[in-house]
Amino acid sequence: MPVTVTDTHTGWTCHTGASLIADAMTAGPGKLGTMHGCIYVCPEHQADAEARITAAGYDPRVEPAPPGHRWDPWPCGHITAYSTEAAEGMSSTAAES
Repeated sequence: MPVTVTDTHTGWTCHTGASLIADAMTAGPGKLGTMHGCIYVCPEHQADAEARITAAGYDPRVEPAPPGHRWDPWPCGHITAYSTEAAEGMSSTAAES
């Protein structure tokens, strides 16, 4: 099955750079989990990102962004997803209602 990489955004307005990455994970076939995408996020939007990931059916795992992203921050709310379903689920505003 081919992997579709989609870049989108949560839609929230935030001018802070993303110092964290919230990964959308599921259990993998072995000891490692499977990453379905991530939301680049600032500390103030961490809970929002985790709620979107959970609502999309994944387990959130938050960690510091790589050093290159912290020095030249990605925008808070940027989503990189590895399937159409993950992109749609994490960009949905259903988690905010």
